[in-house]
Amino acid sequence: MSKPRLIVVDDDPEMAALIADVGEMTGFESEVSTSAKALLEAESQSHHDVIVIDLFMPDTDGFELINTLADQGCKAAIIMVSGYDKALLRGAGQIATAHGLNLLGTITKPFRLEEVEALLRKAIGHTNHG
Repeated sequence: MSKPRLIVVDDDPEMAALIADVGEMTGFESEVSTSAKALLEAESQSHHDVIVIDLFMPDTDGFELINTLADQGCKAAIIMVSGYDKALLRGAGQIATAHGLNLLGTITKPFRLEEVEALLRKAIGHTNHG
């Protein structure tokens, strides 16, 4: 029985590892990347069920990342996280949805682990593995 795959992209390795740990406790096979560019390369070569994206990364803008994932036909559920203004995060979510991405939700940093777990459990309900 295969587990759903989660990738967490955040330039803060500790934050990424924390979210990945919650993913593993929720039933995912988790991996971490501190580079949005590495995600884009990996996404074109492999399949992820859920992608957690920090909108503000040093190597790429979150909006650019949304556009590129949409252009690649990304089918993964997307969770966006950011420590910046909630309105900006909401706007990014609207753009992702308008581009046809499967936005599972948005989370503002600092967040409660229960928020992450709830979204990941929701994602498991939408994946079909086994």
